[in-house]
Amino acid sequence: MEAAAENVVLVESLRAAVPLHMMQLGSRSPEELIRIAGESATVVGSEGDVLQFRSTKRAETAKAFNALARGLAAAALVAWGGATFAGLHWCTIRHCPGPDAEHPKPTHGETHA
Repeated sequence: MEAAAENVVLVESLRAAVPLHMMQLGSRSPEELIRIAGESATVVGSEGDVLQFRSTKRAETAKAFNALARGLAAAALVAWGGATFAGLHWCTIRHCPGPDAEHPKPTHGETHA
């Protein structure tokens, strides 16, 4: 995680991509979000090294990045307290300061004011 936090391109790309995925996934059921997060974790776990060491194969890095962003978004919508990675935090609470902040029970991806 420390290496990921030092990768400025990865961090800034996630800062933009995860909220977009959250908007796209916001209407999905908790069961579907859990499935998406699990599938994303499998891709990142087996192919995520290309995020640190770029692949020579076309689109392989993009596939791993999208799996990471989509998985973080799904987890942020369904996990109590949201998701934190590489110094960034996403959850259903707008402007949430982090995982230790007070969080209400997640509500199917709805964003709280």
